[in-house]
Amino acid sequence: MKENAARSTAAGIFLLVLAGVLYTWGTWKYFTLRSPGGNDFLTYYSVTELFLKEGVNPYSDEAALYTQQAIFGRPALPGEDQHRLVYLPYALLIHAPFTLLSYPAARALYMTVLQAALFSGVVLMMRLYRWKPPVWMQALFLAWCLFSYPQARGIILGQFAILGFFSLACTLYLLHQGRDRWAGAALVLATVKPTLVFLVVPFLLLWGFAKKRRDFLISYGVCLGALLLGSLIVLPTWVSDYLVRLSTYSDYTVGQSPVWVLTHQFLPQLGTPVEILLTGLLAAWMLLAWRETFQSAEAEAGFHYALAVTLLVSNVIVPRSATANYAMLLVPIVWLFEQVDRRFTWGRGALLAGMLVSLVGQWWLHYATVVGNKEQAVMFFPLPLALLALLVWVRGLIRSDQAAALPGREVRDVG
Repeated sequence: MKENAARSTAAGIFLLVLAGVLYTWGTWKYFTLRSPGGNDFLTYYSVTELFLKEGVNPYSDEAALYTQQAIFGRPALPGEDQHRLVYLPYALLIHAPFTLLSYPAARALYMTVLQAALFSGVVLMMRLYRWKPPVWMQALFLAWCLFSYPQARGIILGQFAILGFFSLACTLYLLHQGRDRWAGAALVLATVKPTLVFLVVPFLLLWGFAKKRRDFLISYGVCLGALLLGSLIVLPTWVSDYLVRLSTYSDYTVGQSPVWVLTHQFLPQLGTPVEILLTGLLAAWMLLAWRETFQSAEAEAGFHYALAVTLLVSNVIVPRSATANYAMLLVPIVWLFEQVDRRFTWGRGALLAGMLVSLVGQWWLHYATVVGNKEQAVMFFPLPLALLALLVWVRGLIRSDQAAALPGREVRDVG
């Protein structure tokens, strides 16, 4: 029996690897060879390649010019994104293996990795939230996750945000399984791009402290410390270089937070005072959700509601946002879908309709507003507004359940 099981497992792994190789080859031959792009990936591929081959500081002007030549064929013009390294230096560890390949082949492989990470993260979230719709519904949901505007665009661009989502999904699932040391290590991957988790990490660390999950906290601290120290050994000036890049971030990147876009571009009469007010109100909503989580006996719903609020707020107030970063919102999306599907007989039909409308609607909006190849700021709003409405509604349902003391699913903590 054990031998048969081992053979079946080995055969399954072989077939999976073979499928991945064939898929990557097809992506290379029929897409990346013919369609230049993937600028987000190209930025980090280029600076990593230059650092490994010639030892050039990846934060330097020379590295930025090398990347701009690869993307534009010239130095970036005023008002264009300068494509400088803005991730932490251990991002080079992730991108280094890809530099062994030509860029089209590396991009094809990276796209395959992103898609595998996307599917794996979604499956982990479905298991965590115990959402088990029929197989056909699971297949449709996975397809929707892949082809939805933020994720599909992120894969085409080579956006690290999808790996950030995978990192967070692994962290949450491992915490639920009680594998705290692995959870702490998994969370460090998301810190490669700090804007993805600048509010999520403090929330999870505070939760870990409140729940006395010492192994989680220690593992995260040790792994992060080791990477930062190793980066300092390899690149002694990285701290000052990174701080300079961070302080001048708005000078060389394109894009603003959705709150800024609303108050300065769509409704400029509102201006900075309303921007500050909205940011403050959103932050207060998030902190209130945190407080309720740490005080509430309803650990499961409170934790996941607070996590959902944190992810939503972080994406709309971060100084520089990108719609590809909305891949992180798949975590609350799975939770909200499970809530709707479980609570209402009409829930599954509503979810199917919602997926269809959002899939078609976001792509239609993009093609109706795009200028050249530049995404327009209106794309920042549909998904966060829909999630905001769902969060308010589902939170009301949870509170109604608590007030009426209705029997429900077994209460469990994320850990």
